[in-house]
Amino acid sequence: MQAHDLQFTPGPRPSRRTLRAAPQVSELVDLRWEQVDFNHAVLQVRRVKKGAPATHPIIGDEMRALRRLQREQEPKSPFVFTSERGSPFTTAGFARLVERAGESAGLGFKAHPHVLRHACYAAAQHDADRAGRGM
Repeated sequence: MQAHDLQFTPGPRPSRRTLRAAPQVSELVDLRWEQVDFNHAVLQVRRVKKGAPATHPIIGDEMRALRRLQREQEPKSPFVFTSERGSPFTTAGFARLVERAGESAGLGFKAHPHVLRHACYAAAQHDADRAGRGM
């Protein structure tokens, strides 16, 4: 992944690793820079609903992309993912973004954020199976 891969048209997009954490949309749009620990290469996810906070590793290329995104973010914001106007994404705005991405990809069905959540779990299971760890 390249640093520019964090860009939607317009605005930033979550990295693979961020999505592998399978966040709720509200957790993703509320992600703040203070939750990205650049010194220890981990992402602190504040869970909503009955979930416990979680820590997820960030791999090298994603770390570089996040650093670049933080450095180039204009206007500066405490939020990681902002709209082209610099305001935090809303859950509705993120849902529209996912729907448009699904249309562009020619999925043939209306994509919505919860589909991404299921895909994240499936991808994490696949990675764990390949590593012989299971989930």
